[in-house]
Parts: sequence; structure tokens; C-alpha cells
Amino acid sequence: MNAEELKAALQPFFDNYDEIGISVYAILKSQSATEPKKLDIEAEALLGLKAVFMQSLREEILEREELAVLNLSTSDERTNAIYVYDLEIPAELATLESVSESDDFALLDLAQCDLSDIKALLIEIGNNVGQIVLYKTMAPVNIFGRASFFLKKSRHRLEQINDEFLRVSAGFQMMQINGELLVVDLHALERNFGFHEVITREAASGIAAIESISIIENPEVLHELLDEVKYARRFTKVARSSPVLMAKVPNASIIEFCRRFPKLTGKIRFNDAGNKIVLDTKLSKDLFIKLLMDDFLTSELTHYHYESVAKDSAEEVGEAAQE
Repeated sequence: MNAEELKAALQPFFDNYDEIGISVYAILKSQSATEPKKLDIEAEALLGLKAVFMQSLREEILEREELAVLNLSTSDERTNAIYVYDLEIPAELATLESVSESDDFALLDLAQCDLSDIKALLIEIGNNVGQIVLYKTMAPVNIFGRASFFLKKSRHRLEQINDEFLRVSAGFQMMQINGELLVVDLHALERNFGFHEVITREAASGIAAIESISIIENPEVLHELLDEVKYARRFTKVARSSPVLMAKVPNASIIEFCRRFPKLTGKIRFNDAGNKIVLDTKLSKDLFIKLLMDDFLTSELTHYHYESVAKDSAEEVGEAAQE
């Protein structure tokens, strides 16, 4: 799915705004993440929630001119991107698909449950033709309990609020549409859902691919980086889409490139034989990963040297143009 396809998938929901409905489900802290509970919300409030989240979808996606949609496993570090989740899906995120396939969920009994037990909301928007399901975390600052004292405006005076209440703001972290799970807030994903374990397992194959070409003198240092989600994501990308590994570039060519490319010269060291790379600094590790992703470029026109994280294949672009 690319940005144009995502916007096209959303457009019918706006074209048929009055015909689509909304349901809201809660994921609780104290229960299995695979058992969402439906919230009983009055009709007028549901209409207000629909307006809030439809506007959020419009601003976050439809009206964003420079929107990139990338596979999570092969993503670069663009901050304005939405990521298609193409890895092992944790149980809690699988609830987005279950909600879109069925509405046979028990109601949340507010007499037996405090609002502070709510971990996240699932907002389902659509009809029997199609659905969007949004995942929204509920931070503690959005849940107001009985321990505090709150007043609300009532005509010309203030009245006490005697019960718990939620503040539901716009915005969401994940969404499900047309069978695709999309990540809108990458940082929220990295902090939750057991994602670190998922991405670490995927990243191990990236390290194995690097070790298989025997170009690193001290490959054990790569394993030490797996504790950081940032590096685990980078190794996953290496496993799935490293141009250098896919093209089977000879080790001698890689080492020669390291010796002569200005950004790498003097920053990556070699063993005494000169046939393997020694990764002995944080900078050298970062540069080596970028090297595997072919991020260091030289313009054929100006012969200037560049570092580019976000790039598209000229071969693919050319083929698309011919079609």
C-alpha cells in the first residue's frame, strides 16, 4: 500500500459520511489484551466522536501532501511516514482485525470496572461494506477519577462532577483498513505491545546475513546492539532489503568503497590484513549499517557525494513510467 492507495481507501468513508456508524471498544489493563469490551455510549456522544476521529483522519492522512507509506520491516527513518505493519503481529494489535470482523463482544460493565482500568480504545468507523479501526492509547492524564475534585459549568454556576470521566482527544497510534495494519505513531509502537521482542527476532536474521559474508572482524558487537529498538529495526531492514547484500557486492569492493568515500574515510578501520572491517566505535557501527543500505551516493551529474536515507530505485521509477 502506498500513500495514494491509502487516501483512496479512506475517501469512500468521507463520501458516505452520513451512512457510516461508529462503535468504541475498550482494552483493559487487567484482562487479556485479546478481549476488547464494547462501550455503551449515548447516540449524541457517538456522533461527536465520529466527527472528532474523521477530522483526525482527514488531517493526518488525506490533507497531508508529503505523506510516505512504507513497510515497517524496510522502513527508513522518515518522521512523516506511516508504516505498514508487515512483521509478526502481537496479540493486542490483532484485536483491531477481530473488531473489524465481528461486533459480538460483551459490554463493559461500568458498575464493576473503573475507567482507570482502560488501557486503550478501539474506534471502529464504517458500515457493512467497509470498516476502519483506530487504536488510541489512553494516557492517565485523560482519565479523571473520584479522588480529584472537578467542577463543570452549568448555566450561571459551577457544579461538582461526582463520578469518573474520560477526555477523548483526537489522534491515534494505529489503524486497520482493507486488511492492512498501519502504524501512525512509530514511537508508541516501539514502547508497547511486546514489539521489542518481535523486532529482535526479525533483526537476528539481519545479523546472520551480515555474518554470512564474513566481512566483519568482530561480529559479536552487532549482537550487543539488539537491546536498542532503533538498531533492531535497522537490522530488520538489512535482512529484508539491503541493496548491498541483495546485489552480492564482493567484500573487496565494499572495503575499497570504505577507503575512498569521503564520509567513510578514516571513520571505519580494518584488520591488519586489510580484508575485514573492525567495528570499534558507535560511529563506525552506524556508518556500516548505512553502507549496507547503500545510503552513500555519488551524483553521476555533478560527482558530488551525498548521504540519503529516503530514496527510491531509479530502475523501478523508470519501469513505472514506461507502463
